[in-house]
Amino acid sequence: MNYKNKIWFDAPASCWEQVHPIGNGNLGAMIWGTEEEKLGLNLDTLWSGVARDTNNYHAKEYLKPVRQEIFAANYAKAAEMIEQHLLGEFGENYLPMGNLRICPAEDDNGQKVKNEERLQDYQRVLDLDAGVVTVSYKKGDASYEREYFASYPDHLIGIRYTSSHKMNLMFSFESELFHVTEQLPDGVRMRGQCPEHVEPSYLESDEPVIWGTQGIRFVTELHVIRTDGTVVSDKKGFGIYHASYCELSLQSVSGSRKNPLKVKNIAKVKKSYRELKAAHKKDYRTLFRRVKVELGKTKEIPTDQRLKLLKEGKEDPDLYALFFQYGRYLLIASSREGTEAANLQGIWNWEMRAPWSSNYTTNINVEMNYWPAQICNLSECMEPYFSLLKDLAQNGAKTAQVHFGCRGFCVGHNTDFWRITNPVGVSYGKSEGVKGSSLYAFFVLSGQWMCQELWKAYEYKKDLEFLKEFAYPILKEAVLFTIDWLVEYKGRYMTCPSASPENQFRTESGISSISMGCTMDMSIVREIFTNFEKAYLELKKYKCLSDTMSKDGEKILAEIEERREKLLPYQIGADGRLMEWIYPFEETEPGHRHISHAYGLFPGEEFRRDGKLKEACKKSIEYRLSHGGGHTGWSCAWIANLFAVLGDGEQVYFYMKTLLTRSICDNMWTSHPPFQIDANFAGTMAMAQMFVQELDGDVKILPAIPKEWKEGSVSGLCLHGNKTIDIEWKDQNITYKIRHTRLKS
Repeated sequence: MNYKNKIWFDAPASCWEQVHPIGNGNLGAMIWGTEEEKLGLNLDTLWSGVARDTNNYHAKEYLKPVRQEIFAANYAKAAEMIEQHLLGEFGENYLPMGNLRICPAEDDNGQKVKNEERLQDYQRVLDLDAGVVTVSYKKGDASYEREYFASYPDHLIGIRYTSSHKMNLMFSFESELFHVTEQLPDGVRMRGQCPEHVEPSYLESDEPVIWGTQGIRFVTELHVIRTDGTVVSDKKGFGIYHASYCELSLQSVSGSRKNPLKVKNIAKVKKSYRELKAAHKKDYRTLFRRVKVELGKTKEIPTDQRLKLLKEGKEDPDLYALFFQYGRYLLIASSREGTEAANLQGIWNWEMRAPWSSNYTTNINVEMNYWPAQICNLSECMEPYFSLLKDLAQNGAKTAQVHFGCRGFCVGHNTDFWRITNPVGVSYGKSEGVKGSSLYAFFVLSGQWMCQELWKAYEYKKDLEFLKEFAYPILKEAVLFTIDWLVEYKGRYMTCPSASPENQFRTESGISSISMGCTMDMSIVREIFTNFEKAYLELKKYKCLSDTMSKDGEKILAEIEERREKLLPYQIGADGRLMEWIYPFEETEPGHRHISHAYGLFPGEEFRRDGKLKEACKKSIEYRLSHGGGHTGWSCAWIANLFAVLGDGEQVYFYMKTLLTRSICDNMWTSHPPFQIDANFAGTMAMAQMFVQELDGDVKILPAIPKEWKEGSVSGLCLHGNKTIDIEWKDQNITYKIRHTRLKS
């Protein structure tokens, strides 16, 4: 076996964090590789809930009183009022479809017979270059092989089993969702329905799962494509008997946001298994093979053993290259055109009440999922993100008006399949928020942060049609909310109420997360003002605006300028640190996982252009780290990115190594803990920024390469203006080539 770009094990998975994930953006599976196989199945549209209005129609009445409490420095009182009056209901949960069981049977009646012989020569391999998982082993004098792939072109999962001896296999579905199974001539069908509501796992509830008749319906079918055995159906599934091979297809469809109860028929598979696999590999490799990374020789030992050796201090540069490419694999597998955006767990969830509902946390995580898409030559994978943003802009217009009396749109810190945009915190059927929920609930500039990717996409592709028809209208609505959301206090415009995500401070009046003009807010405000202005001027330069659009844009620019001149400046403390809040409050957790006030350094760019702010931000990061910061997977990955843009290769390497030794599962999923996929993507982005960075037309080659990576190469990373770059280095000798035409799909 060629071990390059392969994650592999010499034993079956014993827990979910050891499985191999496959996916086509829509349909996913988690493969254990056990003798009695269990494929954990996911469909990106299987969410609890129904479409309903979760906005709080009384919130606007309390906005002014809350602001008055903040101006009077009654921060704890303001937080309490927000919890009581300004929040709406929590969102819904992303749900597991269930499992496909594939069990060996020892007789023609499907009965199991105990066989105590151990599996020999076992290998379970995820081939990142092919997007295929294989399992092989021997038992007694028989050899067995399996393979699995998730095809985007044909919208299915392909499965193939082979054996040197005749085998008997039983196939059946199981699910925690309401479901029934039906016999098919060549397989089995599962019909199911999602619950009408599931409470987040962190809330206590007498009835956490509420069933009904209005939840999303789905149909999943498993068909035999070809076998030399005999197919026999029964009530639970079907069996294949006396077969040396069998090839199967698994397909699933569900209702939609608009029609949750309407499920289309599943199309019959007309291709052969060989044709399905060939189409999958061609499609997948068109994306994956655009970027190559070489950092050293691949160790020919199982991946979990490589991770163990890394923890023991053994160097393994190629393991970082594998992690980088795994991040690209996961994005391809969880986010394709026409699918839902990658959520907190990509598309791979096995719990009815998953951690943080496996939804979209928009105060860092959903944005982080897409950090590497453009630079890592996967711009097509952005489409679900942009689709999500478009929906949020539409729904968020009501929240902006109902909650805050503002134009434009806003998004709270959490959203879901139903595109809720209200600040969450109210339990199902209740009227007041959960006590303490203001700590995380009140962050209303998430939509403005998400808009960062709109201008970035234009920088990379220079697509004027995208800018005019898609990006500009959303940027316009985002900036209108921002203008209206700002309030003037003591001659300065600032956000109020304002929270630095999930962090809090202590004053004489108590502990609170709510104040005004938090640094992150003010960074996002300045960024959305700048990006709207850039977009407007670009469209005007190329004469893409009608007279009406031009006049409208000029009016908005005038409003921006009036506020920009009086925006609250960033605060630098007596110790030289960039302050997180408007005043030097006492921090309750100096090593907090969020590094929100560093937004202007990364993912923003503003601080990179200002030496004083850049240095103050660096001191603030170092202070946080000296108090135990970076202790969660995604936070560690964010820190790696911050040090990358600071040009500190040794610190980037330290935190990448920390990520791979402290916050990673055996299968290379990253862990919060528990499993969250965001650090996989953010870690890939950090490595991309070690290789190349671009700011205002200035391209930096290898700006943050550590001494441990003495030689290597990377090819296919993207630069602005439809360009890619190839880089090779050995010690201090660097060669590179910029290509002016990106690879087209």
